[in-house]
Amino acid sequence: MPDDEIKWQEVLKDSVLNDSIRATHLRKVPHLKDCPAWSEATFLGRVIFKPQFGNYDGGLVKYGGRLYYINKAQIEALRPWVKWNTNKILTVIEG
Repeated sequence: MPDDEIKWQEVLKDSVLNDSIRATHLRKVPHLKDCPAWSEATFLGRVIFKPQFGNYDGGLVKYGGRLYYINKAQIEALRPWVKWNTNKILTVIEG
């Protein structure tokens, strides 16, 4: 893993505070595309955010001590197998 990615993982691991995350941190959160044990991932909350370029409609999970983004389609596909509270919405703070 490159040094800059390791540094960002350190910054990101505690970036969800009081049900909110900064937009600058959200942009650095890697997308979790595949996971060997979804039941071990902790769902932190839904993220709905539309910056100037891009669109976040999904959620944040903590897996293996790291923070990841998953999209809405993944959340829906996993619904039968994991019991996550997907009603919790995280606030994205600009700046």
